[in-house]
Amino acid sequence: MADYQYRIHPAIGIARVGNSEEYYIGPETAAGLPLPTDPEGPARGGLPINADTNATITSKDLRDANGGFKRQAARFRIFQYSNENLGSYPTGQGGEIEIGSRVNGKTVKDIIWTVHVANKKANTYVLVEAAPGAGIVAYENGQLPPLRNAAIDNGDPNNPARVKILTIDPGPRAIAGTDTGSVKFDSATTASIYQAGTGIVQLDNYPKSFPSDSFPALYCPTGSIDTLGELRTDGQGRLLVLGGYGRACGWGAPQPPLPDDVNNDNWFDDASDGPVSAVLVFDDNSVQAVQVGAWVTATDPAYAPQTLNIVSLWDDIYDTWVRNLALAPTLYSNGAFQTSYKPPFLDQLQPIFQSVSLQQWNINLNSGGINAHTQVGLITADTDPSKSVYNGPLIDFIRSPNDASQWSKGPPLMPASLGDANQDFLVISKTQYFILQQWQNNQYTPDGGPALGPGEYLDKVVLQNCLGGRFSPGIDLTFVVRDPNLYIKDWQTSSGPFRIKPAPLNYNNVQKGVPLLTEGYVPLHTGNAGAEPGDISKFMAIPWHTDYNSCATHPATDNPMANDALFWSWPAQRPVAVYPAKLNPPGAVPAKQLWSVRGEGTSSPYPQNWGRYQDRINMILNWHRIGVVLQGSIIDGGNFGADVYLEVESLLDDSGDPVQPYPNKYVTPLT
Repeated sequence: MADYQYRIHPAIGIARVGNSEEYYIGPETAAGLPLPTDPEGPARGGLPINADTNATITSKDLRDANGGFKRQAARFRIFQYSNENLGSYPTGQGGEIEIGSRVNGKTVKDIIWTVHVANKKANTYVLVEAAPGAGIVAYENGQLPPLRNAAIDNGDPNNPARVKILTIDPGPRAIAGTDTGSVKFDSATTASIYQAGTGIVQLDNYPKSFPSDSFPALYCPTGSIDTLGELRTDGQGRLLVLGGYGRACGWGAPQPPLPDDVNNDNWFDDASDGPVSAVLVFDDNSVQAVQVGAWVTATDPAYAPQTLNIVSLWDDIYDTWVRNLALAPTLYSNGAFQTSYKPPFLDQLQPIFQSVSLQQWNINLNSGGINAHTQVGLITADTDPSKSVYNGPLIDFIRSPNDASQWSKGPPLMPASLGDANQDFLVISKTQYFILQQWQNNQYTPDGGPALGPGEYLDKVVLQNCLGGRFSPGIDLTFVVRDPNLYIKDWQTSSGPFRIKPAPLNYNNVQKGVPLLTEGYVPLHTGNAGAEPGDISKFMAIPWHTDYNSCATHPATDNPMANDALFWSWPAQRPVAVYPAKLNPPGAVPAKQLWSVRGEGTSSPYPQNWGRYQDRINMILNWHRIGVVLQGSIIDGGNFGADVYLEVESLLDDSGDPVQPYPNKYVTPLT
């Protein structure tokens, strides 16, 4: 079988927490922008998939019969590639391998998957948010930020005692594609792996660690953290990874305080991440290993699954690969973008325009802002770039990533939302900006560009449905995705692009009570040594709920009197002001907005605090009651059009502050 290579896709899968045992499958097309090469058949418009029917979900599928918020599973598949032309991207190749597939005269009788997830948030470094040393800058030139929980075991992140106390590690789990049950990442289930020549073996001595092992008197307001999720497979042997239940637990007081939006000592949550591997088992009992590097992370729910981010996680990762890892030499080579490159409109330009338009459904824009966002969404391949908005060029309104003097300038420069580390306002990636410049110069093609193989397509659209641009720290993943050292660099001869390099772990001699995991990957410090389970989600907020609560609207600067207008953090992933379907009847122009986070505990006399809980603990208690913004055409019980995006399935009462159109202004609190 040397003539073929086998890869798992997506390269990075996204699972999402929920407080229900039920689940659906994560989106496998682009949010809000169906693409023509959908491996599932008809375009699904970025919506999750009903796990029972394999059809697009509708609003009634978001919650279970008891009102529980369903979890989102990440689905992984295996594709076969000819070894020809694998050194370039995209290959356009890839045939899916399932149970029953014929491969070189043999039949696949099973697929054995192994996944190891962990949570290391309590044993890593604080997120630095103060300019000019914010984000990944805090790790440059040999620097390290302060540690979270620095008082435990002398603040040594590699001290085994500290690792054991502060790491949630259930160990690895293996599952057969023919298995119809669930294999849980919980404290009661034995760790297991695939072992060549033997099959699935149990690791009775794996040193599992959960919060209650070290802190018997935990405060767990919605349930203890005794699991990080589970594995399942479908009828074809594909893998489904489900995350945890959105819980957070604290120690050290009857109710430990939550003093910060991002860095809270004495707390755990049940987010996680880790590597995914597989082997094919044939009818003659021979096996074929699959290329390494696939990864899964379990994170916050998607409260607006069809709304594109102006800078998506795909845009950030693609930019990193284009400028650092030789992904697209016709676009970028020899340290420069190539002016001969012609971006395809459907693949690289339309997503930018569509994302701008969709933001209006999640924020409190005034009529002028709504009109401006709508205009950008109407741009087509036939639009004259020199007259694309207000009879002028759109590029004049786009904040340049190449000119730092523009990063503190708000509207009319776009995007009109808050920026990344050391930037007041959001700035698109350098690759996105160059693509817009080429379009402005009429150097583009109206088509969809080179065809992606079905697995390559999954790599892209899974990440396109996630947040990029503003990693402070973000929702799905954070600034570490911009570190070239995170990835497998010899992708042309091994695994293909976008794959996280796994650190080697020796499961053969594990001992109870002696952690297998270490501090692990540290950006700009550990080089290309590889990532352990828990290493790419650990830089996120702890618990994630406090950051989600915070990121409604904020002033753009640390001195709000210098610019007192309030702007939005992550409107595509964290809706701020929404149009509830129950208040905006079909056929009418949506006009009535409410705060997405509303009800008891949210009211404030200060506009800068609207749309969030005033006591952070209330987000831990209520996150699963927040509604979801969906396209009108898939909202049950109404006849809404496809051109509106409305909130459904909110369980929160309307007792908060009224939504007022931008610009709301910062008000100095009374002392």
